[in-house]
Amino acid sequence: MSSYKHDMTGEHFGRLTVLQYAGKAPNGHSRWLCQCACGQITTVTRSNLIAGRQVSCGCKRQEQASKMNYIHGGRRTRLYSIWSNMITRTENPNGTAYHRYGGRGIKVCSEWRDSFPIFRAWALAHGYRDGLTLERIDNDGGYSPDNCRWATWQEQFNHRCDTHYITFAGKTQSLTRWARERALPPSALFQRVYAGWDARRALTTPLGGDK
Repeated sequence: MSSYKHDMTGEHFGRLTVLQYAGKAPNGHSRWLCQCACGQITTVTRSNLIAGRQVSCGCKRQEQASKMNYIHGGRRTRLYSIWSNMITRTENPNGTAYHRYGGRGIKVCSEWRDSFPIFRAWALAHGYRDGLTLERIDNDGGYSPDNCRWATWQEQFNHRCDTHYITFAGKTQSLTRWARERALPPSALFQRVYAGWDARRALTTPLGGDK
């Protein structure tokens, strides 16, 4: 047991557990031998422990720095842009695509919203590669691990055309079927709908009348 009058042996400060008194520091402060949760032994002054200025052997700061480097190291990657744009179109009312996403209740799950590394780990484990796009399986559902997959632009376009329904003149059917019925290229009808055209204008305007 320590002979120091304010015995701190056994006390916990963050990741540190005090083992024993370790004498005086040059400035006169008492020093204490501590064991970190990672297993390292370190000596810390009583004032730093009490004030919360040191709560680990240094491993916590290293972990935080590593995490920040991991996040910021991805800022210039295509995958980071996908993550950032996903959040923008669901949360920024001033965004050009907000009315198709956040404006109709589409959200990003908190797991992805709060952590790019978590989104990145999911992406890499589920087939991400350059050239693929992030697609929601249920077009009315949000962005989450159970409702997203990676697809080519053509696969995503086909899926959107087949799952996006338009109601006009009392009839509801997929964009693909309307395009076939109206002799319009699906891509042209798709662009009109996602530009915010109402059903009547999108379906009755002849090609070339878009401008």
